[in-house]
Amino acid sequence: MRRQLRFLPALLLAAVSCATVPSVGDRAFRAGDYPAAVAAYEEALRTDPSARDDAALRLRLALAYARPGPAHDARRAVAVLQRLAARFPRSKEAAQAALLIPQLEHEAALEDAAAAAAAQIAALKDTLAGSQQETRTLAAAVKTAAEQLQHLRAVLAEREAQLRRVRDELEQLKRIDLQRGP
Repeated sequence: MRRQLRFLPALLLAAVSCATVPSVGDRAFRAGDYPAAVAAYEEALRTDPSARDDAALRLRLALAYARPGPAHDARRAVAVLQRLAARFPRSKEAAQAALLIPQLEHEAALEDAAAAAAAQIAALKDTLAGSQQETRTLAAAVKTAAEQLQHLRAVLAEREAQLRRVRDELEQLKRIDLQRGP
């Protein structure tokens, strides 16, 4: 007798925990705590054989995945609904799943398109940032080249002035030489 009583708490705990996992999920679902509902429903499907045969539980799991928020995953919702429809084809839940699947697939496609657009925008922003950096580099190079050109023009003007002075001096020397005679 004493031996049987030792196993009674463990047996009761096992029975209660299996029975309460779906109800914990249902309470979380009704409260709008979809991440907790998803966790409880997934746990129930893993550990409770009776939960595996519960089409309504699978539908609530899919709906928890479909709701906006941290647990949102349209692709997982579609997968759960497809498994529900395949496993319980004549149930009212399968009929509801058939209505939800195209909408969730469309939502998943839109999410993929939005993600692709966001990635493209990020790539374009990176390209723009690179182009802006290149523009700044080119502007600095143009400024440096303009300064060098201005410096070279000043040097050229100075050399031309020196050349004129040398020519003038040469002309003066020629005149002096011509005045002296042979």
